[in-house]
Amino acid sequence: MEFQGARENNMEEEEEAAEERIYVAVGNETAKNRSNLTWAIDNSEGSKICIVLIHQPAQMIPVLGTKFHAATVDEELVRAYREKEKANTDKILDEYLRICLQKRVHAEKLCVEMDSIEKGIVQMISQNRVKKFVMGAAADKHYSTKMVNLRSRKAIFVCQQASVTCHIRFVCKGHLIHTREPIINEVQALLSSEVEEGEEEEERISRTSSCRSASTSSYYGGSEASSSIDIDEVSSIITEETLSNHSPPPSLPCSGMGLGMITFLINSTKLLHRLAIQNQKQPE
Repeated sequence: MEFQGARENNMEEEEEAAEERIYVAVGNETAKNRSNLTWAIDNSEGSKICIVLIHQPAQMIPVLGTKFHAATVDEELVRAYREKEKANTDKILDEYLRICLQKRVHAEKLCVEMDSIEKGIVQMISQNRVKKFVMGAAADKHYSTKMVNLRSRKAIFVCQQASVTCHIRFVCKGHLIHTREPIINEVQALLSSEVEEGEEEEERISRTSSCRSASTSSYYGGSEASSSIDIDEVSSIITEETLSNHSPPPSLPCSGMGLGMITFLINSTKLLHRLAIQNQKQPE
């Protein structure tokens, strides 16, 4: 029990820490991402900053002036090149940390290795339970005063795929372009998903029932023919042996109909056969 309690306390502390931090996505070129980080710092309201860099390991490894795919190069050479990449990534992140230091903001760095930057961001948000995240809406060169939509493919992907509990702000050249509001917690997110699925299922059932009703009406000669049958009359005329010597009509698509409707259709069928028999017995 003590272990369980300690684990729950650690989870609560991690969630509180995530609430306090603002995660900011940056790129390999400090000059092109400085404005986004500066905006996040200026709007942090005292929160800690976590600088996130998604590192894409190179697939082509330089060897003797020529590049070869990593899968075809000796493992030792690949490992040595990966070490150089890591050292360069740390250097880039340290440059961003200095920007935060200059503004007297406490910051930390986080590097995630992933072949896809946008997928790396989505994964990072999920694994770290990120509640506040800032990233670019587009490159600074694309900014204009009329810009209101996301123009970056990465930004669009993150906006659509990231955890719904994360509050994401997309900025460009120091200007807020778009905000994706969060759903407060996982329970609300789950309920929202179930409601949407329920509405879709209800709409599907409604369309199916309408089609089946139309099909049934057509079989009996349309809505006018159906409405001309008196249910009380049906009840007074129908007997158990009415259809004993007659084949039933084609099977009807009754799945999804209420019990009352199915009973009405069966009784209507019996009545039609009864009337047909009576007509045949009348003298010409």
